[in-house]
Amino acid sequence: MVRYILQMSDGRVLGKDLTWTAHEKNNSLFNSEHQDIALNKLIELNAKDIELRAKVTACKVDSKGNIIISDNSPNAA
Repeated sequence: MVRYILQMSDGRVLGKDLTWTAHEKNNSLFNSEHQDIALNKLIELNAKDIELRAKVTACKVDSKGNIIISDNSPNAA
Protein backbone atom coordinates (compact mmCIF):
# COMPACT_ATOMS: atom_id res chain seq x y z
CA MET A 1 0.00 0.00 0.00
CA VAL A 2 1.21 3.52 -0.81
CA ARG A 3 0.38 6.75 1.02
CA TYR A 4 1.22 10.23 -0.19
CA ILE A 5 2.65 12.88 2.14
CA LEU A 6 3.93 16.43 1.69
CA GLN A 7 7.61 16.89 2.41
CA MET A 8 9.80 20.00 2.42
CA SER A 9 13.28 20.00 0.93
CA ASP A 10 14.79 19.97 4.44
CA GLY A 11 12.95 16.73 5.31
CA ARG A 12 10.13 18.16 7.44
CA VAL A 13 6.67 16.81 6.68
CA LEU A 14 3.18 18.24 6.94
CA GLY A 15 1.19 17.22 10.00
CA LYS A 16 -2.56 16.80 10.25
CA ASP A 17 -2.65 20.17 12.02
CA LEU A 18 -1.07 21.67 8.84
CA THR A 19 2.24 22.54 10.49
CA TRP A 20 5.64 21.41 9.24
CA THR A 21 7.31 19.02 11.63
CA ALA A 22 9.91 16.29 11.93
CA HIS A 23 8.27 12.88 11.48
CA GLU A 24 8.64 11.41 14.98
CA LYS A 25 4.87 11.01 15.43
CA ASN A 26 3.91 8.93 12.44
CA ASN A 27 0.16 8.86 13.13
CA SER A 28 -0.07 12.67 13.19
CA LEU A 29 1.12 13.20 9.60
CA PHE A 30 -1.06 14.51 6.80
CA ASN A 31 -1.36 11.64 4.34
CA SER A 32 -3.63 10.47 1.59
CA GLU A 33 -4.06 7.25 -0.31
CA HIS A 34 -4.77 9.36 -3.41
CA GLN A 35 -2.04 11.35 -5.11
CA ASP A 36 -4.45 14.00 -6.43
CA ILE A 37 -5.68 14.86 -2.91
CA ALA A 38 -2.10 15.36 -1.71
CA LEU A 39 -1.34 17.46 -4.78
CA ASN A 40 -4.43 19.62 -4.18
CA LYS A 41 -3.30 20.24 -0.58
CA LEU A 42 0.15 21.23 -1.85
CA ILE A 43 -1.41 23.70 -4.28
CA GLU A 44 -3.58 25.19 -1.50
CA LEU A 45 -0.55 25.65 0.75
CA ASN A 46 1.54 27.07 -2.07
CA ALA A 47 -1.17 29.64 -2.86
CA LYS A 48 -0.83 30.93 0.72
CA ASP A 49 2.98 30.81 0.76
CA ILE A 50 4.63 31.32 -2.62
CA GLU A 51 8.07 30.67 -1.11
CA LEU A 52 7.05 27.14 -0.08
CA ARG A 53 9.37 24.45 -1.42
CA ALA A 54 7.58 21.16 -0.84
CA LYS A 55 6.80 18.06 -2.84
CA VAL A 56 4.36 15.17 -2.84
CA THR A 57 6.21 12.04 -1.73
CA ALA A 58 5.00 8.46 -2.12
CA CYS A 59 5.67 6.31 0.96
CA LYS A 60 5.12 2.67 1.76
CA VAL A 61 3.02 1.56 4.72
CA ASP A 62 4.01 -1.25 7.10
CA SER A 63 1.68 -3.98 8.37
CA LYS A 64 0.62 -1.80 11.33
CA GLY A 65 -0.37 1.09 9.07
CA ASN A 66 2.66 3.24 9.88
CA ILE A 67 4.08 5.34 7.07
CA ILE A 68 7.68 4.50 6.18
CA ILE A 69 9.50 7.67 5.19
CA SER A 70 12.85 7.13 3.54
CA ASP A 71 15.30 9.67 2.15
CA ASN A 72 15.06 8.09 -1.28
CA SER A 73 11.25 8.01 -1.54
CA PRO A 74 10.24 8.67 -5.13
CA ASN A 75 8.62 12.00 -5.90
CA ALA A 76 5.03 11.73 -6.95
CA ALA A 77 4.84 15.23 -8.36
